[in-house]
Amino acid sequence: MWMLRLLDMALEELHIEGLISQPVPVAFGQEAVGVGATAALVEGDVAITTHRPQAPHVGLGSRLGPLIAEMMGRCGGGHDAVDSPRVLEQPPLLAIGHGYTQWLDDNGRITLCVTEDGDVDSASFNDAANVAVVWQLPVVILVENIRPALSARPDGYVPDTQLYRKAAYYGMPGVSVDGNDVEAVRDCVALAVERARAGGGPTLVQAITYRTIDFDESQRGGYHDPVGSARFLDPLVFARRRLIAGGASQVRLDQVEEAARREVSEAVAYAKARPPRLDSGELSQTAGEADGQAETRF
Repeated sequence: MWMLRLLDMALEELHIEGLISQPVPVAFGQEAVGVGATAALVEGDVAITTHRPQAPHVGLGSRLGPLIAEMMGRCGGGHDAVDSPRVLEQPPLLAIGHGYTQWLDDNGRITLCVTEDGDVDSASFNDAANVAVVWQLPVVILVENIRPALSARPDGYVPDTQLYRKAAYYGMPGVSVDGNDVEAVRDCVALAVERARAGGGPTLVQAITYRTIDFDESQRGGYHDPVGSARFLDPLVFARRRLIAGGASQVRLDQVEEAARREVSEAVAYAKARPPRLDSGELSQTAGEADGQAETRF
């Protein structure tokens, strides 16, 4: 969780510096969801996410340097470089394709499909949920129920803000978990994963969490509720208190944080040192110039 928090901070700084052209969707306060959910996966499982792929990448141990380089448009990035073809940023319906392949292979692997509250009424989500239930595919649907969401409160666009109850409409189990408690998220998703592996079909897991700052600097104002956020304890603080209560030393926890800072710093340095990646137009121009030089020489 420290690595994910620090990675998001680094990505924001790179955007401010102009080294990442597009606004970076960060998730301060939501670290327990992505990290806890991926902790329930094993080698060969697939994670599909509709947003913020850095969370499952961190949770599954991808190399951060190539991941940052990809976001910066530098050489040395890309899916091959981040060592985790198991993490894909795709709409929910494509999770069905991966789940169907796993079902055909009968290899005990599952697909984790991570979506947000705003996705649950989309056609893609509804199609994916229906097909997953009809075919009893090994899929776990994890919905990040953010209080409040990107630009509107959930109660402004859905009749029931307890989104896990939608599972009953499709005929699958639905459960809710505290998205700021990384252990609770891991345990809840692990039960759904175990059910999917055993051929029990999909489960919808709602993780209630709270974004502690605005989504990015392009946000419209007026939706963030500092009073409401006080009810949600920062997941890093939550985990630290639990670990200390369980006997972990302050020194050890400081070492973990320092190791995360060092790894993220090294990853940023790696990405900055990589040369810019040429687009197709620049490649064509470079190739033409090279051909002209070759004709001159010969």
